[in-house]
Amino acid sequence: MKKLYKLFFATLLTVPFIGNTSATIITYESLPTGVSDNMSHHTAGGPVLADDFNPDISGDVFQVDWWGSVATSDSWELTFHSDAGGQPDTTYPSGVISQHIANTSAVDMGNGMYFYTAAWNPMDLFLSAGVDYWFSVANFDTGWTWANAFSPNTGLEAYDAVVSTGIGPNGGPHYGPWNGTMDITGAPTPEDFAFRIHVVPEPETLAILALGLLALSVRKNPAKRKSVKS
Repeated sequence: MKKLYKLFFATLLTVPFIGNTSATIITYESLPTGVSDNMSHHTAGGPVLADDFNPDISGDVFQVDWWGSVATSDSWELTFHSDAGGQPDTTYPSGVISQHIANTSAVDMGNGMYFYTAAWNPMDLFLSAGVDYWFSVANFDTGWTWANAFSPNTGLEAYDAVVSTGIGPNGGPHYGPWNGTMDITGAPTPEDFAFRIHVVPEPETLAILALGLLALSVRKNPAKRKSVKS
């Protein structure tokens, strides 16, 4: 019941009417706890970070958001991987299921935390609810660090974040090897990172949410129930 309300009201905020192809809903969200020391840099050898997620609702990716330290470049590499046994799939080239270069600037949230957002254009990636994926974000300049995160409040996650310093032969860091994050001494430091994914859900999903809210509304309002029956 609570999940139905959450999904519908999230949709209601972004959907003027059923069937609008630009309607979006949050399928995964893990909010920041604070800036980490884990750098993600788009270059040969990285290091490049990735974190897993399991979307709440199926749909085409429309927008991605993330948090971290201030970046010295407005250029970003944004990548989605399929999952391969608890880490990003390194199969070339199918392991990377979509990758975009985006330009976006920081929004200062205070206390050293910055917010970033980018439209997923073209919309070339469909995510299926209940399936594990990996998301990676890397800045074109060195020094940017991805913010740590709370447990997700929309969607699920199953694994700790990973890092790659691979240099090829097939496309650099994204084809591994991927390893757990570590501190400067080499000790493991399990991490989860802050990001949010918006999708345009399938029309059937929107219709089900709308019908569900109507049923709940009628159930809670006897007068409306009588009107519907008549």
